[in-house]
Amino acid sequence: MSTSSSEASGSSSKTYNAPLNIPAGNSPITPDAGPVNPDEKLSGDAASDMKKALGRIKPIEDFENIGKIPCARNSLLYGIAGGTGLGAVRFLGSRKPWVAANWAVGSFILISAFQWEMCNRARRKELAQMRAITERYPHRHISKLKQAGSDWVPPPSSTTGDNGGNPS
Repeated sequence: MSTSSSEASGSSSKTYNAPLNIPAGNSPITPDAGPVNPDEKLSGDAASDMKKALGRIKPIEDFENIGKIPCARNSLLYGIAGGTGLGAVRFLGSRKPWVAANWAVGSFILISAFQWEMCNRARRKELAQMRAITERYPHRHISKLKQAGSDWVPPPSSTTGDNGGNPS
């Protein structure tokens, strides 16, 4: 499977890039980018362009959907726990609340960023392995066979043995 594919029907030549951040259910987080509307183009006036750009930011909607972003939950939880721990240890050592707060916030940011990168690296590696397996063994994806209407039946499992899985 490549990163760009065409529709299965073949009647349309529209291609799209498959997102790397696919959550459970194979639905992308963000829809595919459509054509640019005339009102979205830069006008040349920095102030009006900035006003339009800031008008498109929806923080409430973004925070409501943060759980749908892959790796966000784990990285934030690790960052919160690590920042709290390091801030508390720093406070116990120095008895200066501002210094401890700075350490807590800084360690939260660093730990969250590190965990985010490690999680995404693991996801990229897993997706690459899944793509390689899918390309090497195309018959393994049963939903494709069902869509194609194939009468292919998987071979019997090798764990059952010759006597149908019954011990003799």
